[in-house]
Amino acid sequence: MSNQFLHIGLYGPTARKGQPPWSTIADIVQEGARAPGAARHVAYPTVPTLLYGISPIEVGRIALERAEQARDAIGRRLRRDGAVLVAAVLSYPVKRDLVEDRDAPDARDLYTAWRAEAVAWCHGQFSDTLLSIVEHHDEEYLHLHAYAVPTLGPGQRLMLEAIHPGRAAVKRAQAGREDKKGQQAAYLGAMKRLQDEFHASVSVRYGHARLGARRRRLDRTEHLLRREAQRREVELERAYAETTVQVRSEIEAEVLRRFGAALAESRRRSAALVEARDVDRQHIDALNAECARLRAELASRDVDSGSGYGR
Repeated sequence: MSNQFLHIGLYGPTARKGQPPWSTIADIVQEGARAPGAARHVAYPTVPTLLYGISPIEVGRIALERAEQARDAIGRRLRRDGAVLVAAVLSYPVKRDLVEDRDAPDARDLYTAWRAEAVAWCHGQFSDTLLSIVEHHDEEYLHLHAYAVPTLGPGQRLMLEAIHPGRAAVKRAQAGREDKKGQQAAYLGAMKRLQDEFHASVSVRYGHARLGARRRRLDRTEHLLRREAQRREVELERAYAETTVQVRSEIEAEVLRRFGAALAESRRRSAALVEARDVDRQHIDALNAECARLRAELASRDVDSGSGYGR
């Protein structure tokens, strides 16, 4: 059974302490919009499908403006790493090639139905603060990115707790004078209940499990490093294959060159032998002619000697 995947993150103009440097409003919306160079973990990024609202880039602009307007509890400007953007990722836990298999049209219909319910869930969760939903179809699993920006309440304070159950739980814990540990427990409990609610509302209808095998979850930085290592491994394998082809071509060229040189040398020697044979034949013909001349001369002398005896 496939396992549901829902993640909700909070982002500010700059990254919070201990978070990766890309955990900012600008980086998150650019990745969602597949801006050039912003999706390095994807081999071949494609333009996402806008399912609702405005582009992620426009959402980022609104979030940054809202950050400039917002004030904290005592009227000070919001911290640069203060959360302003709520970004959710909802992934369909069936591999894309299976969903897009033309021989299994029911699989595509099932995904389309899940997508519609996931979009409706986002509307229910974020209400009017939901500004954009895009669909990514350039990774192993089809998934949605939803973006919401909280409104400003009295005193220009961000009403983040209205759309983020974890922040709402922390605020209640603070009102009850809970310590930091109690606030953290309240936060985690609220986010767990959110997962339960998504499962009951959407995932269970498609046979997706609430929890999968207990395995260590990689944070985004380690995940990207592994993806980069895999990409480098593919590049090295490709380079090795190209080098092998090049070396083979060079070896074949060298073999042909040497064969050509050997053939030329053989032909040269054959020509030299033929020339030497012709010279030898000429020499033999000359010797034969000389022998014939000498025989004729001897014969002539014998005739002359014989005629003297008869007198």
